Amino acid sequence: MLVLALLPLAGSVFAQARPITTYRGTVGDAPVELLLVHDWQLDGMGGYLFDEDRRTLLPLEKTPYTEGESLMINVLGDPRLPTSAIALRPFVPGAKSLRGRSIELRSRAQREVRLERVTRFSSDANDSYEGELLQGPSDARFHFRVHARKARGEHAGRVDAITVIDRASGEPVQVLDGLDLFFSGTDTLVLEDFNGDGIVDFSAMPMRADDPSRTGEHRHYFVYRQQAGGYGRDPQIEALAAQGALEFGSGGRVSLRPESGIDYRAGTIQWRHYRFVEPDRLELQSQSEERF
Repeated sequence: MLVLALLPLAGSVFAQARPITTYRGTVGDAPVELLLVHDWQLDGMGGYLFDEDRRTLLPLEKTPYTEGESLMINVLGDPRLPTSAIALRPFVPGAKSLRGRSIELRSRAQREVRLERVTRFSSDANDSYEGELLQGPSDARFHFRVHARKARGEHAGRVDAITVIDRASGEPVQVLDGLDLFFSGTDTLVLEDFNGDGIVDFSAMPMRADDPSRTGEHRHYFVYRQQAGGYGRDPQIEALAAQGALEFGSGGRVSLRPESGIDYRAGTIQWRHYRFVEPDRLELQSQSEERF
């Protein structure tokens, strides 16, 4: 199944639409990290629960939320079926402390939930923040954290570092710093195996070097290479991205739809199909035409 790469146009920066609050604490005796994403436009609450002992990142089921009410949100651990629910009473978005119960849906066993706020990534231009945020969804080998900051008066956050964490040990294995990327919450990094080596890669949207208030024209693509000691930007993919829209498929397939390849009079689109024949070597395989 092909996945269309994101291709946003360069433009002014807007704040992320969904405020995110991170908490640390315990569910019973287990240390956890809770990421609550408040989609205030759709009156919903979602996010992730990170079990620090097991090093598993479990999504929370998107749940309708009305201000002033308590919150009961399902934890999807099966992997898409609820295995437990967290009930927080009382609940206020962005609260400094959260108290409640975790309920196992099969056994109905309950554990106490005690959480303290770490960082609130607010979308309000009057707020500031600095902190780390886990990226979703979970990967079998690595977790990723981005370090983001926003000053008062700014309309969006910026990412200056990415930490790669080994799931087996829980230890950082690489830090990519000196970055200037657009912060879009838990979706700042788009995870995908670009070169077909079975190890997840990621892309992110840079800020423009000549205008810090605007995003770049093309995403940056980071590919994992063992011999290079970890992740680094891939010039081959980025050269293609500068020409048009990309689609990534299994087995290291990359399809390019050049901006110059669309003929509106003829109703045709020209495609170029590439493949990573080796983890670090991309070759043109074929070309095709699509009618619309």
